[in-house]
Amino acid sequence: GLQGVAVAVGDNLGKLEGPTQMVVICGKNEKVAKALRNRKWKGDVNVVVNGFVSNMDEWMIASDCLVTKAGPGTIAEAAIVGLPTMLSGFLPGQEAGNVPYVIDAGFGDFSKEPKKIGETVAKWMSTDGALTEMSRKATEVGRTHARATKEIAIEIASMLK
Repeated sequence: GLQGVAVAVGDNLGKLEGPTQMVVICGKNEKVAKALRNRKWKGDVNVVVNGFVSNMDEWMIASDCLVTKAGPGTIAEAAIVGLPTMLSGFLPGQEAGNVPYVIDAGFGDFSKEPKKIGETVAKWMSTDGALTEMSRKATEVGRTHARATKEIAIEIASMLK
């Protein structure tokens, strides 16, 4: 779950040279938020733990990468802001196709295993140019989402006339 992924990512970031920061948005999961706030983190990683936030777009814009389940709205938002995305799970059927979509587009990866998620994120953070290239690819995908969103809004507006 969320706690295992956050611990794995935080521990792997703590192994990197220099300071790093990880923000964990726990939503309404107060039990996990409390456990993460009380945890002693290894290395030079600053961990910020939040519950529910209403400004997720701002957190995404301020981030270097995102770890999330494969929800279509979140993936579209991440692509629009050029955010490399590590997928940690998906709802069978409904979200399954989103995993190859992100991987094939080159702006993310997938694993259900917290250890692999942590290692992958740390590798992205420590490999020169990795995040930049993934961000470029996410932005390419994001342009499509932004255009489609605009076209949908125009179509809805024309129906209201």
